[in-house]
Amino acid sequence: MTPALEQRLVDRFPHWFDRCGDIRETAMSRGFECGDGWFDLIRCLCEKLEPLVAAAEQDSGKKFEVLQVKAKFSSLRFHPNITNDAIAATIESAEVESRSICEFCGDPGMPIGPTPINTRCLKHTVIMSSDKTL
Repeated sequence: MTPALEQRLVDRFPHWFDRCGDIRETAMSRGFECGDGWFDLIRCLCEKLEPLVAAAEQDSGKKFEVLQVKAKFSSLRFHPNITNDAIAATIESAEVESRSICEFCGDPGMPIGPTPINTRCLKHTVIMSSDKTL
């Protein structure tokens, strides 16, 4: 994800994403390891998580933090430090939805492989197959 889009997420959810943290404790120091096309999906996921996180923080006594956001096997992976059934279900729903959104532009897409496997729209499938340097 571009630094500008990453910063929009960090500005909106400043206590959730520690991009300057120790790599042994959070992978967010590597940034959001996915394409720009999933920005809206991640933003919406975070907005849905807000009330759930408030309750989880109160129940656990711990501060919620996202430890890693990445693409893996054509799907979003969103790893927080604390979770409960409601948080896990909300994250799983976004991960499933990511398999139908182009990681590069946000248009409808589908998993394309074999390696690496990304979720791409038709346009980005053609671009990727015609330019092996991408």
